[in-house]
Amino acid sequence: MSRPESSELLLEVEKAPGPGIDFEHVDRELIGMRARAGGIWLGFDRAAVVETDDGSGSRLAAVVAVPVSTFAGCRLRARVAGAWREEGRLVLVAQLLGVAAPLPALARLAADVADDATWLEPETALSEVQRARRRFRERRAHARILGGRAWHGVGRVVEESRFTTPHSAAEYRLDRLPPRFLRGLEGLLDDDERLLYTVERPEVRDASIMERVARREDRRAALLALTDRQLLWIVDHANPDRYLSDWGVDVEVVPVERIERVEQVVGSSVQIHVVTPAGTRSYRLPLDLSAECTVMLRLLRRFLPSALGSLPRRVYEIPGVEPDALALDAFGQAVEARDAVDLVRRAGPVLGAFYDPRRTGVRRTSLLVLRDDEVFRTTGDAIERLPLNEVTALGITLSALVGRLVVIGRSSTIDLRFPSPLAAGAAAWLRSVRRALANR
Repeated sequence: MSRPESSELLLEVEKAPGPGIDFEHVDRELIGMRARAGGIWLGFDRAAVVETDDGSGSRLAAVVAVPVSTFAGCRLRARVAGAWREEGRLVLVAQLLGVAAPLPALARLAADVADDATWLEPETALSEVQRARRRFRERRAHARILGGRAWHGVGRVVEESRFTTPHSAAEYRLDRLPPRFLRGLEGLLDDDERLLYTVERPEVRDASIMERVARREDRRAALLALTDRQLLWIVDHANPDRYLSDWGVDVEVVPVERIERVEQVVGSSVQIHVVTPAGTRSYRLPLDLSAECTVMLRLLRRFLPSALGSLPRRVYEIPGVEPDALALDAFGQAVEARDAVDLVRRAGPVLGAFYDPRRTGVRRTSLLVLRDDEVFRTTGDAIERLPLNEVTALGITLSALVGRLVVIGRSSTIDLRFPSPLAAGAAAWLRSVRRALANR
């Protein structure tokens, strides 16, 4: 009688004591580096069961019967054959598919357990694996970051922390990003959001004037960042110069829930096309970052509807965002802004509002309003409306020179410029619109 498929598990080899070849990752390729003579080999490699906890925080130890010795780091799909238990220690015994069932006596020698160790039959051993998996899930759940900014792994070094703390490699490397990119992330990410991956496009400094005109290439530095909630395209607002190296950033946002398809086109550069129900957005990166773009594409595809299957979908709460009264006090229009929102609220619920005040060069006020099915802008008697199901992406400029909010639709765009002191309120309004879009 064959065992049920649930008796299969994933192992990672930690030590291969027999003769073979040692492999290492070189430029993302697995390459054989040296021959390994090995010693006395009993037909078992030492391994650990992936995503388990033996009760002490370590993975469940195992020995796996293989026809040839593999190499450290090799992952194997194997089947539970039993286990040896001695006081305070359990060593699983597994066999690679196609290998004859191992003899318990040889497995005991390979596992290096005492003579009085107890042999567990496969069903009992599998129960121990299931308990170890539950312990792992519980430990991982307790390790979730719930306070402060979950995505911001400040002061951590990847090599020191990646095995002991729950941040991603992209989060550990945040301190290497330019401060202007970090400010863009801080304004637009939720506190419990997680940063998954980033691809940074360096500034082009060595192009001649003729090359710039011929190629019409955007020379500004940029960052394509993926979180568990949104894709962000962060670009320098202007080319840094010798007088002021930080002009702020322009940011475009696409909620991951709106992504229907992603494509990569490779030519003189790499273009990543993100398709939403209301249109397509494209992001250009240098050809020498094609490997990083491939990783980004693979991660993006995990959010496609076809990849989610029957997984539950996140539904966001949308806190009512009001105009920033403290910032508007500097323009003497805090009360006027509140009255404008109250007037709009009489016609229906308001999920978020942003007020653009009068100032030098701008004689009329504007109000951006988010409802559950649309975004609209009022300027005097004029009204611009954009249904949420027509929205492709959102944009914001966070710069000391100027502020800008953009709602990009299928056939029209709402574009509002605001004074830079109101940037925090503008970012909060955009986060609310992003959540409303995702909920749709």
